Amino acid sequence: MLDTFPKPGMAIDLGCGAGVDTAAMLAAGWSVFATDAQPEAIERVRRRTPDDTRLTTALSRMEDVELPTADLIWASYSLFFCDPEEFPRVWGRVREAVRPGGRFAGQLLGDRDTWASARHMPWFRLTEAEALFEGWAIELFEVEDEDGEAWSEPKHWHVFHVIARNAEMGRT
Repeated sequence: MLDTFPKPGMAIDLGCGAGVDTAAMLAAGWSVFATDAQPEAIERVRRRTPDDTRLTTALSRMEDVELPTADLIWASYSLFFCDPEEFPRVWGRVREAVRPGGRFAGQLLGDRDTWASARHMPWFRLTEAEALFEGWAIELFEVEDEDGEAWSEPKHWHVFHVIARNAEMGRT
């Protein structure tokens, strides 16, 4: 996905977790703002990328973090953990942070996912997920709807994998 940009820019790793994606973006020449609510996640990112001046980190819940303007927001399975009542506000800030021509890439939880009924997570019907990207150019919208595992427990995955470009102005 990084190769769809003509040159590296500024990326946000929203919910950076183990830091693997942050490290890959840095290796590809990007500047990265990595944020996570877990102190150990920020520590792992820093250990993976010592002394990289293109990395900024923030220990913060996604509901509270101030997002810089970016060419890419990468939310790899992290929006599942947003407070559902706060999701509309968080999503508004995500949309505002993506520069015209920039992209959002990540996953949204579908209504048939095991976690949609078992946990306090934001989930969406297909039409609701699609509506989040109104005015954007959809580059990928793939629906995963199958049985599988998560953290060694069986579950049904219903996930929308999305790459969308802010089509407000021009192309990046």
